[in-house]
Amino acid sequence: MYSRPIRSFVLFLTVLLPAAAQAQSLPASLTYATYNWETQRKRLPVSGDDAQLPALVLREFSANEFAYTDAQRKNLRLFSIDHRIIRVNTSEGIEQFNKIYVPVQDGARIVTLKARTISPRGEVVEVSEGNMKELKDDDGTRNYKIFALDGVEKGSEIEYIFMRERPGTFFGREYLQSGIPARDVTFELISPATLTFETRLYHVPAGAQHDTVSQEKRITHVHLPAVVASHDETFAAPKAELMRAEYKLAYNAARGNARLFTWADASQYIHGTTYTLNKDENKALDKLMKQLPVPAGADVAAKITAAEQYLKSNFNLDPAAEPSLTRIITTRNASEVGFTRLFAAVLRRLYVEHELVLTSDRSDAPFDEGFDSWNYLSNYAFYFPATKQYLAPARPDYRYGMIPAEWTANKGLFVKTVKLGTTESAVGAVRDIPTLTADESPNDLAMTVRFSPALDKTLIDFHETLGGYQAQPIQPFYSFIPEDKRTEVLQELVKSNVPNASFTSVKVTNGEAGLSALTKPFVVDAQVESADLLDRAGPKYLFKIGTLLGPQSELYQAEARQYDVENDFNRRYNRVITVELPAGYAVRNLQDLNVDVKTGPTAAPSYLFRSQYEQKGQTVTINITEYYREIRWPKKDFEAFRDVVNAAANFNKVVLVLEKKG
Repeated sequence: MYSRPIRSFVLFLTVLLPAAAQAQSLPASLTYATYNWETQRKRLPVSGDDAQLPALVLREFSANEFAYTDAQRKNLRLFSIDHRIIRVNTSEGIEQFNKIYVPVQDGARIVTLKARTISPRGEVVEVSEGNMKELKDDDGTRNYKIFALDGVEKGSEIEYIFMRERPGTFFGREYLQSGIPARDVTFELISPATLTFETRLYHVPAGAQHDTVSQEKRITHVHLPAVVASHDETFAAPKAELMRAEYKLAYNAARGNARLFTWADASQYIHGTTYTLNKDENKALDKLMKQLPVPAGADVAAKITAAEQYLKSNFNLDPAAEPSLTRIITTRNASEVGFTRLFAAVLRRLYVEHELVLTSDRSDAPFDEGFDSWNYLSNYAFYFPATKQYLAPARPDYRYGMIPAEWTANKGLFVKTVKLGTTESAVGAVRDIPTLTADESPNDLAMTVRFSPALDKTLIDFHETLGGYQAQPIQPFYSFIPEDKRTEVLQELVKSNVPNASFTSVKVTNGEAGLSALTKPFVVDAQVESADLLDRAGPKYLFKIGTLLGPQSELYQAEARQYDVENDFNRRYNRVITVELPAGYAVRNLQDLNVDVKTGPTAAPSYLFRSQYEQKGQTVTINITEYYREIRWPKKDFEAFRDVVNAAANFNKVVLVLEKKG
């Protein structure tokens, strides 16, 4: 069955290693076959500072061992062991760890699972098997073992061990850091000496890794005496910043010195599974092409958009669907790989030159060109050299020109078809995947504000334009909202800028399904009234003009910044607020509207917040420009970035004082 590339190279593996069969007993040569906890151990010491933490990992040991399960050395399995000792010091820590979840992957079995608690008085309570239950994810795709720990109190140690056996996967990722601090963290990767796995560490101090060969086994040993807790930060990618180990099978002695699973190998394999069609698939494709509404004489972009609109409107994304084009075209259901194969076949029939692109989610793990792990080949896109645009085939919420932001500002493997006579092959190259510019993702506002004759409320003409990634949370889904709920959704959108607004009218432009947010932005127009923007203070009136910007991000954190800045996408905010002052009134503090904060090159700042006003008679016009033109910004210069973000947050609090003239 076709699936994601990282899961779908089984056929390719068969030429390298024998097929794996599940074993029911542990091989005698397994390094940690008899691994167990100390039956009667003393509680582990903690410092005074550690005793004040809600929870702390006192010891963490994990090992992944590839081992043959038969004398003929044909069946290779992966055995994983995890052993953790956690100290809980507060009610918060107890709440976090009084239930333990152990994932159970398809094709895997749990060999050992045991847990116990040790109280501050040294009392040991083991968890009985009757307290262990099986659960599934909300979507039913993943199984878990869960066990509850009774009698946990402040100062208790929670200890558990589990060993799993599963099919060998020749690319892996192990995280060495989590949201709680840890001490004595160890990871080992073990394999037969004939198999060479390479490991690359990320965000890990130098000197933590040691590689040895002993007793016909290769062992990679990683040890970290102390690991700080990771915490969430705004404008960051915390998961991508975690300490982790990536590993891959690089050499097999049976195949000599040839490196395995290279980017070139991936290109050949993925090209074959994507573009090779059998006779029945071609017949089904013939019928589909007759239904495709591509205008005669259409240029490249028109062909692509017409094909995309038809396929994404008439086929459903179903992860469990068969990859055969015959079944896809018959059932109108396709998996991610199925959609990719469908688009690839249609694009070929339309003679549209393209390249297949595979990349990672940079918020999880940025694509590392220098380490050819197929773990990074997790998302499919197409690149069109003629237009320099991208398309995400299995994302019905995106249209030509846009792919998920987290795939961009990243590298990817570009797979190009090449022909030598009648022979077809593929060439792969790792290249950059650019992201959209700030101007391609606008959130623009134009508002005209008047005051009621009694000066008890504001009257506002509201116009908002959302384009690019700024439109993504609403535009692709708006048409699926029940009609009787759409007005409510639009009103809530407007109320984020105009609190407690009452509506005279509200309408949307470009709310239909299947539109591109790049060429047809989502536009909301409304006429509203609100008393919340105006307060009276004796003879004066306080107009909360900053509130019209809507909620703003704030960066007032007191603790030191942990990570570099990473924005989801570049973006722009242009706001024009026109205020018609009531007759006989003037604004005392118009200078509060002038703000200019920026950072980056002087001629073309990377980040900027600028507000300027102009007054003509009783009309005050405020032009506000805010943009973020770079995805990444170094932690060492964080203060400059924070100043721009906080400038917008501070403007959000600006209040104009209206008082009678003279």
